[in-house]
Amino acid sequence: MTDEQRALYEYYTTGPRVAPESPFSLVGPDGRLQGPPAVWILSPGFGHALQQIGSAVRFGSRLPARAREIAILLVGHHHRSAFELYAHTRAGKAAGLSDADLAALADNREPADMSDVEGCVLRTTRAVLDRGTLDDDEFRDAAGVLGEPGLLELVTIVGYYNMVAWQLAVFDVQPAAS
Repeated sequence: MTDEQRALYEYYTTGPRVAPESPFSLVGPDGRLQGPPAVWILSPGFGHALQQIGSAVRFGSRLPARAREIAILLVGHHHRSAFELYAHTRAGKAAGLSDADLAALADNREPADMSDVEGCVLRTTRAVLDRGTLDDDEFRDAAGVLGEPGLLELVTIVGYYNMVAWQLAVFDVQPAAS
């Protein structure tokens, strides 16, 4: 590895992503990076920038963790992204999604007993995935429930995980065999 690749590798092998309470690891038992960092290490300049966005999305959003995981799982199902679904099924469970909730999302159904924020995240994410935008009523509804800063965060989360799904597909990154 180059010095820049080593610095990026060390980022993923230390800190909150490898904490014992983390629902999934981006480092395999053999020490190899898995998931998005396995690709990002190819271009450390991009890799560092992408990990900063990823950190903001996973650890800095004002959206509740359960709502955030609903959006990410919808993106994963939309793209049939094996690694996103592997990682965020675990993260979703850690955020409070039940097996029934996860099955509903996988079947493109609405989980039971969602909060207003979670319902708004689900509807908004579906609209953005289906049409790439919101109509005026959908925008007003989403901004009314999430606030415009929360809506910006949601659209960023959806866009970020779309990009990740494409990268994982192009480089055929799969979850490690269990």
